[in-house]
Amino acid sequence: MTRLPYSRVVDVTLTRQDRFAVATGFSVALIVQTEMIAGILDATHRTKLYADMTEVGADFDASDAAYKAAQAMFAQNPRPRQIKIGYRNVANSITSELDAIYAADPDFYWLGFTAEIRDSIQQQLAADWAETKPVLAGLDSNDTSTESAAAEPDKTATVTISVASPGVVTWTGHTLQAGDRVILTTSGALPTGLTAGQTYYVVNPATNTFQLAATPGGTAITTSGTQSGTHTATSPQFGGSIAEYIEGKGYDRSFVFYHTDPTLYPALALLAYCATRDLDRGNLLAAQRGDINSGNAYTAKFKKLAGITVLNKGSAVVQAVTGFVPGIGVDPAQGHAANAYVDIGGQPMVVEGTVGSRAFIDEIHASDWIVARMREAILSTLANNDRVPYTNPGVGILTNTVDSVMRRAVAAGIVAADFGDTDGEIVPEYTIAVDRVENIPTSQRRNRIAPDIKVNFRYAGAIHYASASITLRF
Repeated sequence: MTRLPYSRVVDVTLTRQDRFAVATGFSVALIVQTEMIAGILDATHRTKLYADMTEVGADFDASDAAYKAAQAMFAQNPRPRQIKIGYRNVANSITSELDAIYAADPDFYWLGFTAEIRDSIQQQLAADWAETKPVLAGLDSNDTSTESAAAEPDKTATVTISVASPGVVTWTGHTLQAGDRVILTTSGALPTGLTAGQTYYVVNPATNTFQLAATPGGTAITTSGTQSGTHTATSPQFGGSIAEYIEGKGYDRSFVFYHTDPTLYPALALLAYCATRDLDRGNLLAAQRGDINSGNAYTAKFKKLAGITVLNKGSAVVQAVTGFVPGIGVDPAQGHAANAYVDIGGQPMVVEGTVGSRAFIDEIHASDWIVARMREAILSTLANNDRVPYTNPGVGILTNTVDSVMRRAVAAGIVAADFGDTDGEIVPEYTIAVDRVENIPTSQRRNRIAPDIKVNFRYAGAIHYASASITLRF
């Protein structure tokens, strides 16, 4: 019997809407280290993924810095599902090497380093680099100047400069190290090859002399011509520590963890914990019922770090390290906005969970997550529709997309539900406002630029200090 096709009476088609933006990952941490393993980690294989220490041990010996750094991360509870280890060539600048790693594999959010860059110009440059990328870097430090709230002043002295290939700067007892910055000024004229006010970097330092390069670790500069006047060299110390450096710069994308033990990696241990906080895993219904653990929102303060010993210092030193004053908060006049691992009441814990700008690690993480998910959702909406019309209903489609992301933020525990001032009513966790199409300038509509969708919410944050007043009566 002949069977006629359905299409004679029914036409059903299916179009897959599968053009979704790639989701930014916030659970992957990268350790940058210097050991090359041909064919595994080298100039053409910049990163490798590891799921546990057995896999790390197949490539690195237990004595290797990369092994110890990875161990500090995988020792945590909960431990990260995976980490990446990256390779940088020490013959090149750390900035160019980080660029090369990021170009090869940008799929990481948390960034850490092995110990060779601690408290050096390399660490400062790494912080500079991180501030320009959507990453959050943890920097370990053993610089004892972090224990004093006072900033270390810049070093300065009158110097002489030879005309030679290369030119030599004489500064008696300078104590500068390779890579330190130097800025020259003069009452007359510097030798040809050097410019007043430009930043140079120390190379080949000796007790009373050094040479200058245009880049860290670069070629020493040849001087020529004639010179006159008195020359002054100043080496900016940025307060004397990496903590003071990133605080002075107001950096959001780096945090410093201070410890006296150079064998430990507390910053990486904390990175490992933060990497397990998956803000995409939340329950909206639980959040709306008031469950404070509906998602994976967190604070880095109070956390226990496996394998890390507490800092054996008193309150004055811890306050100088962190800048935290009980009952007040982080005060830049009192310390460096760095982090420490201390014993309070017999409990080892992280204090204070801040980045250089004195914002909190979780705050930067949550902000980046919302921005990334919002971009992805809006792009996916635009890509999966034949068009989003420039009408009020069309703008409503975009507004609903924004609303869906904010509901996810509520589920994650990022958004705070507030109470009204008078009758105790719960006000909306967030508000979304957008202008009507007819109010948008014709030129903007002609160019198909949608009206700005404004979102307002209060970050739930975390409580870091509590007090109670007790009255005893008879």
